[in-house]
Amino acid sequence: MMLPVAPGSSRFYYGWLLVWALGITTIVSYGTTQYLFGVLVVPVQHETGWSRGGLSGAYSLSFVAVGVLGVPIGRLVDRYGARALMTGGSALGGLCLIGLSQVHQLWQFYALWAGGLGLAMALTFYSVSFVVVANWFQRRRGAALALLTLIGGLASPIYVPLAGLLVQALGWRGTVVAMGSSQLLIALPLHALAVRRHPEDLGLLPDGVTGPSHAGPARPTGALLGEALRRPAFWTLTLSGTLSLAAASAINAHQVPYMIGRGQDPVLAATMAGLVGVASLPGRFALNTLSDRLGPQRLLAPCLAVQAAGVIILVMAGSVPLLATYVAVYGFAFGALNPLRASVMADHFGRRAFGSITAMQGMATWLGAGLGPLGAGWLYDRSGNYVLALWLATAALAVSALAVALTPRAGPASLSLRPAGTSGGGTGTEGPGP
Repeated sequence: MMLPVAPGSSRFYYGWLLVWALGITTIVSYGTTQYLFGVLVVPVQHETGWSRGGLSGAYSLSFVAVGVLGVPIGRLVDRYGARALMTGGSALGGLCLIGLSQVHQLWQFYALWAGGLGLAMALTFYSVSFVVVANWFQRRRGAALALLTLIGGLASPIYVPLAGLLVQALGWRGTVVAMGSSQLLIALPLHALAVRRHPEDLGLLPDGVTGPSHAGPARPTGALLGEALRRPAFWTLTLSGTLSLAAASAINAHQVPYMIGRGQDPVLAATMAGLVGVASLPGRFALNTLSDRLGPQRLLAPCLAVQAAGVIILVMAGSVPLLATYVAVYGFAFGALNPLRASVMADHFGRRAFGSITAMQGMATWLGAGLGPLGAGWLYDRSGNYVLALWLATAALAVSALAVALTPRAGPASLSLRPAGTSGGGTGTEGPGP
């Protein structure tokens, strides 16, 4: 139910409550899937004998699934909203995690992680929640995304150390049951009760503006999917996202095993990986709030360059002080990237088909996210260390920063402000039905 809003006021704007709810569900959705995997690699390998490359394949394929499934999911979010989709994703994620406790064959692990969790991730990750927030905010979009990711950034500091402790106490099978339960008991009811579609559906404009003095379009405006695909900015930003996600996902999956291989205690390694999330909090808030004034594109390329510097520190980190330096540098930049990238895309292409446009981009970026962990695991199996994989991640981040730097800035013409129902340039993904 919409909270009362005074004309022209955002005092009780429902969008902010929605951001808080999505922030909490983000903690659970990411904490029980993307951040959990790195903690499970070593204990699962020790019990089953499956190779790290084989295990990483399931993790990688889950990201490929997110990319492929993102296109139809993006269309559904644009047309019908995200409430039912995110609720179903939490239910599926919880059941698949609990099911993982019973697997004894590698193909079973693949079916549940790459298949079931891949679909659950596609339904609950930032690729969907960013669409929701981008529709509810425009002038305050940077601040809203900053708050969402500030809360969501607690996923790794909460779940990575927690998973490390649970693995020691319950084993990895008991741990995945506990993780699945948190999906069912926390994320599922919040998605079902809190998620709403567009502010226009409730008589508002983005940011909570109401009243006749704030006339605006009856529905969201922006570029259609076909128009976005014809702009160079779409392709340079897609290249940047693909390379940076490949690097980040490889590090997320293998930083704990890498630290253990360098002689660190497993619980300390998991704690350090979790602290990356803590270190990301200042960047998530400060840089994305600042983006409302400076523009997100001016901040995105420097953040990618700083993230590359953080990976170089990780390569050299054989001691706790160097690991702490890695955590501080890499975490600060890492936290700001996803919301900055979403804001850049929204600045270039508007809200009209934001879900479809970012989902089409996601086919490439999530493929990169899938190849990163798989490649790192493959290189480890053949060389016995992660050094080459980390240097390749550094190079990918450097090229990603360059691609953003070469992207033309968004201007008034970039948004092609076309209200819903206006024809021209579409691909069939923007209409009210098939």
